[in-house]
Amino acid sequence: MAGAMTASAASLPARQWIPAVLCLGALAPAILFPAFGFLVSLALMAAVLATRKPARQAAMAMVWKKGWMSVLLGIVVGGALAVATAEVVRPLVERLLGKGVDTAGLDAVAGNWPVFLVTLVVALASAAAEELLYRGFVIGWGAKIFGRGAVPLLIVISAAAFGASHSYGPSGAVVTGLIGLALGVLYQLCGRRLLPCMAAHMTFNLIGSVALFLA
Repeated sequence: MAGAMTASAASLPARQWIPAVLCLGALAPAILFPAFGFLVSLALMAAVLATRKPARQAAMAMVWKKGWMSVLLGIVVGGALAVATAEVVRPLVERLLGKGVDTAGLDAVAGNWPVFLVTLVVALASAAAEELLYRGFVIGWGAKIFGRGAVPLLIVISAAAFGASHSYGPSGAVVTGLIGLALGVLYQLCGRRLLPCMAAHMTFNLIGSVALFLA
């Protein structure tokens, strides 16, 4: 995969180097400064989308087949991903790394309606924004810049950045990265359309937020 992307990058005409740097460089703030840096990454992405039509067309392609099918598929995948993460992936990663996922900062959600509602709104909004950045912008636009052969590596890069940008400790980064990998594969399987991934991510975050509240 790395060889394919290296070859793609080496063959880029000079005018494509700037889009390539913008596409992948937008991830840097989110990786280097989790939480706050993500907002900087969103601002950089928004600036690119506002000024570059090819980026908008690639990154913001939404509907797979039909709208209701996109949403239904996303809900099913998001629910399955939430169960698999809670029952299989998280325990396995925690056992392998010997460290738990650090969710101490979310303890205030438990049983607290005002905090829960704020957390839920943020969780749903961030799910949509993250899909636009990590899947639409990096993979969707990246595929137009580097070529379809680079898509597998772009999926891995976006998943790694997704995991690194969440402050849940080493185990949390791995678990979140694996979730990002699954969403990246879903994005590609759906013809690089965002709506199924947004619905899946929002469903996953909804289930997670409710679980935190009930805890």
